[in-house]
Amino acid sequence: MRIRAKICPTSGPGLLTKSAIQRRASEIIQESGADAVEHFEKCIASTLGETFRQRADQWMIEVTTKENPIAVATAISYKSCLNKWLNPNLGDLPLRSIYADTVRDILSPKFAANLAPKSRHGIVAVLQLIVASVKDKHGEPVHKRTWNHDFMGLPEVKYQHRPKLTAEQVSAVIEASAGRYRVLGALLAGTGMRIGEALATRLEPYSEDHTTISPDFKTIHVRKSVFRSAEQKPKTENAIRSVDICDALAAILKEFVGTRTTGFLFRSRSRGLPLLQANILGSWLHKHNVNGFHTFRRFRTAHLRKCRVPWDLEKLWIGHANKDVTDRYAEQLEEDVAYRQEWANKIALGFTLGPSNVVSIKDHQAA
Repeated sequence: MRIRAKICPTSGPGLLTKSAIQRRASEIIQESGADAVEHFEKCIASTLGETFRQRADQWMIEVTTKENPIAVATAISYKSCLNKWLNPNLGDLPLRSIYADTVRDILSPKFAANLAPKSRHGIVAVLQLIVASVKDKHGEPVHKRTWNHDFMGLPEVKYQHRPKLTAEQVSAVIEASAGRYRVLGALLAGTGMRIGEALATRLEPYSEDHTTISPDFKTIHVRKSVFRSAEQKPKTENAIRSVDICDALAAILKEFVGTRTTGFLFRSRSRGLPLLQANILGSWLHKHNVNGFHTFRRFRTAHLRKCRVPWDLEKLWIGHANKDVTDRYAEQLEEDVAYRQEWANKIALGFTLGPSNVVSIKDHQAA
């Protein structure tokens, strides 16, 4: 730990030279004991009496205000986990007293009744991050723990529910939908974009600060996502990408937009903000028995595989990580727009759009 000592300016009659100031600063720090090992250990010791709740509150501040903060959606998930599960059961315990058997004895019985195995593992993961967040002067965790899942009674995650849609089901949903929902469904199924990325798309010139669509409606440059009508960074670094659109879908988007050149592609009638995911689910997808937006993304990924799309393009369009070193050498293909567009039109949509019943943005806003 170092403290800067402000002595005096380095110019003017009778003032210290720069080297003299540095020597005097070192003397002041040594006299105060600020960078002594004992002082640092005293600071660490002051954290040993922290309760879990106190450390959790401080940790939330740290992860949301650091240089590269966690996403808003992640912060909300962490807070929900703390408020609903961890703080009511562990909040008043000293942080140093929490071990694997604490989780087993206090949390596991409460998990068993209502939570899926994946949810239980997620809650324990938050607990582990909080306990490990106190560091010593070497950056090592002060509260070192071995978290044995079997010992804690955590069940194995064997199956996660991943609902899927066939091409026939996608076609049926889109044909039965109208206006902006028909266009949104076609965009999700025809690109594999995440719902937050689609809702963040703006009708504006290219910008590194926003997700934008090209003037010919054939490329969406993903730079931001939307959560609860607020723009935030995408889910991962690999989500920052360009997604190519086939001619048939581009025509639908162009018809939908009409003469507009600004604002969000899908926006609320009153304030022009991005649509809320919860509202879309309730007023559209649930009425067609579709279990979540990600079903469209899974459909698109399967369609890319069936069409034997090159892996480089698949990971670019879907937003997955590089597979190996060879993939990194082939990254120049991502800059070949003509090559990407050729493949986008070659594989097309994989579902039928049916008769056009698209309502333009202008007509929709006036409705």
